[in-house]
Amino acid sequence: MTQRESARGWPRVVWCIHDNLAGHRQQLKGLAQALQIQQSAEVYWLPYTASARGLPAPELILVCGRRTHWAGLRARWRHGGKLVALMNPGPLRPLFDASIVPEHDGLQASARTIVTRGPVNPLQPAGQGDPHRGLILVGGPSRHFHWDSRDVLQQIRRLRDALPGVEWLLATSRRTPEDFVRALGAVEDEHCRVLAATETTHGGLEAHYHERGIAWVTADSAAMLYEALSSGAAVGVLSLQPRRANRLQTGLEKLVAQGYLTDLNTVVRTGAMPAARPPLHEAQRAAAALRARQIAWSHKGHCSAPGK
Repeated sequence: MTQRESARGWPRVVWCIHDNLAGHRQQLKGLAQALQIQQSAEVYWLPYTASARGLPAPELILVCGRRTHWAGLRARWRHGGKLVALMNPGPLRPLFDASIVPEHDGLQASARTIVTRGPVNPLQPAGQGDPHRGLILVGGPSRHFHWDSRDVLQQIRRLRDALPGVEWLLATSRRTPEDFVRALGAVEDEHCRVLAATETTHGGLEAHYHERGIAWVTADSAAMLYEALSSGAAVGVLSLQPRRANRLQTGLEKLVAQGYLTDLNTVVRTGAMPAARPPLHEAQRAAAALRARQIAWSHKGHCSAPGK
């Protein structure tokens, strides 16, 4: 069997080393799920503090989140396999075989850097959602954006006035301020139901993505924006004031300019939601890119060897 033929069967065993944070697990789940579809890979989930005793040796180790990086490096040293970080591992990046990073991080694609449009996620389109049913996903204060409860509430009112024929489900998150949650009573009625963060799981939200043809997300919630863009819905962004110039805001502006995202002023002006763009398939694309790189790895060996 040639090295190229062997690479086609890679990876057969994948370890996902995680810190149990929901956003990090979603990214790992998205890539692992894509590898299972493409390669029928066996996937094993391992907390970063746990022993790997009894697990089959990995051909690929995936990590996501700062606390998982050293655990992944130790696992590769003890058990072998290739080590890949989701999100930029910072100064440790040269020690990884590859990194999968969102384009708003500002890194250039290379033999060891796969750049995706936003964080990878497990969302897949499930047919066209109902354009008369909408989803509003609300985040909260973040290190990139100021939060103004009064302004966000006003934007939601303007959105509802611009699209009066849409039935809305408004979901809060664990970051949503209490004053905003209390104020939502002013917009909840027979055409707008509020779903508190304590009433649902991330898996429950995924079902709503697939049912509804429209999704609006506050600008701070980058992961949810890219999930919505992967679901096949027409997606809009509720604006927030950036704390300073940042790559996340620049990325949002780029998506608006490219037509992937709609801003509120456009919908208010036209009285209609633009048609959905083709859904993103970044987890599948990243998985295929990793498998293609295994051909090179088969020839060159460990990426952190001198000159790699």
